[in-house]
Amino acid sequence: MKIVILSFLICVNLCAFRSLGQEYHVLDYNVNLTPAHGVKIKTNLPYTSSSQMVTLNIEGYSYGTSSTIGLLLNYYIYNGNFINHSVSSFGGHTPDVYLTNEAGKVVVFLASKSYFQRFRVKAFARGMSEQAVWFQGWTAVDEAMSGTNTVKLSYRNRMAGDLFGENILLTGKLGIGTNSPSEKLSVNGNIRAKEIKVETANWPDYVFAREYNLMPLADVEKFIQSNRHLPEIPQASVVEEEGISLGEMNKLLLKKIEELTLYVIEIDKENKKMKAELEKSKACCID
Repeated sequence: MKIVILSFLICVNLCAFRSLGQEYHVLDYNVNLTPAHGVKIKTNLPYTSSSQMVTLNIEGYSYGTSSTIGLLLNYYIYNGNFINHSVSSFGGHTPDVYLTNEAGKVVVFLASKSYFQRFRVKAFARGMSEQAVWFQGWTAVDEAMSGTNTVKLSYRNRMAGDLFGENILLTGKLGIGTNSPSEKLSVNGNIRAKEIKVETANWPDYVFAREYNLMPLADVEKFIQSNRHLPEIPQASVVEEEGISLGEMNKLLLKKIEELTLYVIEIDKENKKMKAELEKSKACCID
């Protein structure tokens, strides 16, 4: 009798665990082409409010970028909209990821035109009374997005790349304190360093060339009176909105220093000439 009861309890526990969730292998993608639009993953997940979040795992390799694909994305549908959606990366290839509703089905769009991508998609749903048919018949095609309720997923961690010893090699953009880096390195905050080396070209030694056209001081004065800043130097409002490039600004500042040096040399020559003429006039008066 005890054995029967124990068997019954084990069966109940296993059945309960099975009903709480299962991982499904839903799709294998292997296309030796460069997508014209991106990769659209057409699921059979209904676009309806659910009781738990769906998790999708996309793993593989992008030959075009020579980097691994490792994406883990979640979403929740509430009142007809995607909410609590995000994507995390544990690979080197981090394309923009979108969710959209096409004909009542959830579609995942990878905005990647990388050559020859191979990946596998797994899905996990827990506590949403899922049906096995929802995880069957998924396809991945090269099509543009055409659905509604479209959202772009934000990366929780986009710092992904190859690690060699003490070096991290990144192929995308790195954001610190920001979820939308616009440069190779975007920092929303202060940076402290002992030294920063900026490599730049077209260093303004050309100011000292004989053919350089130095603006007359009178014209510089007129420009300052009209614009309230030096020629070629950005005005304050532009710097406040767009920032400045350290390399470009250092070139401009050096250029102005070199131009100032030429003005000083010219003034010094004129002063010496006037002094010589004054001394000559004094000598004539004495005689």
